[in-house]
Amino acid sequence: MEHECDTLPHWLTGSPQGEAGHASAAYKSTVSAQPAYPAGARQAVNSAHAADASRAETRTATGAAPSGFLTLFTEEEIGTPSPAARRAAPYIGPLGRFGSAQDRIEFVRRRIRQLGFDSFSYTATRTSSHHKTMFVLTSYESQTWLTRYFRERYFELDPRVALASPTGMPFLWNTADMRADLPRAQMRSERLTGLIDMLEATGRKSGILTQMPLPEPELNASLCFNSEIGNPRWMTESIVAETLMFAHTIHEFIWTHAKSAIGMAPEQRQRVALSELQHAVLRAVVQGQRDKEIAYFLGLSPHNVDYHLRRLRQLFNVRNRVQLINVAQAYVS
Repeated sequence: MEHECDTLPHWLTGSPQGEAGHASAAYKSTVSAQPAYPAGARQAVNSAHAADASRAETRTATGAAPSGFLTLFTEEEIGTPSPAARRAAPYIGPLGRFGSAQDRIEFVRRRIRQLGFDSFSYTATRTSSHHKTMFVLTSYESQTWLTRYFRERYFELDPRVALASPTGMPFLWNTADMRADLPRAQMRSERLTGLIDMLEATGRKSGILTQMPLPEPELNASLCFNSEIGNPRWMTESIVAETLMFAHTIHEFIWTHAKSAIGMAPEQRQRVALSELQHAVLRAVVQGQRDKEIAYFLGLSPHNVDYHLRRLRQLFNVRNRVQLINVAQAYVS
């Protein structure tokens, strides 16, 4: 049967450190240990981490709905446009010209270094009244960084994201300014201090973050370029302009080619015809119920639930439970 993942991927789990641990106490590892892959490396099996991507869930005594989801994806999972697609397209961006994901990775890394940065992250976020879904490209960030950033839930208070304009204008940041602007509230100040300390310890002392809107009103993307140089004066107008142009190139390619691969595409939902029972199973999955709970409340056997889940994944053209939830939320609402 399908493996149900109730936490972050296994390499994002563990005992949180410091004051932020209180916010992460709900995470309990339910996946067996597997070898983690380094950022940008090829995976032995397709979609290994997309299949293991899982929801960060906090339930109250009355059974609250899931609080959020995290889906990790790599350049390999995005793949490359087929030769026929490249020939047919009247215009194709520079990243679409590469014949392999590895060639594209090497080009992006080389361009990031040429601009003066040491690492780069891309996160698409879908926010609704019920919960938040995050899609994170892992090919250009270190595994250690991602582990702490999400395990400690720093994404909830990262001032770089909070202060960035949603219109695509670049936001220049540095840790010295972040430290000078710490709030007076002690707990929040301690958590932000922990984030700033981690940024500086991992060579992220300055950078550029830009947020770009997506066609769906509840979706937006954040692209962050990081440098170990502490003095922000090195980011001249020309570097900012070139970085913004490159950010648009990356964003255009990912949004064009990755949304179906990682279960971010919404267009499938309007074309799927479901039976009443399939709709009930789908609604239960989106609400965060486990297979056994679905079987109990719908009067089905576990094998029947497994069958319907496999059928739903086929209908929505997704590969795992998290992707099914991502594309089906608006459908069932």
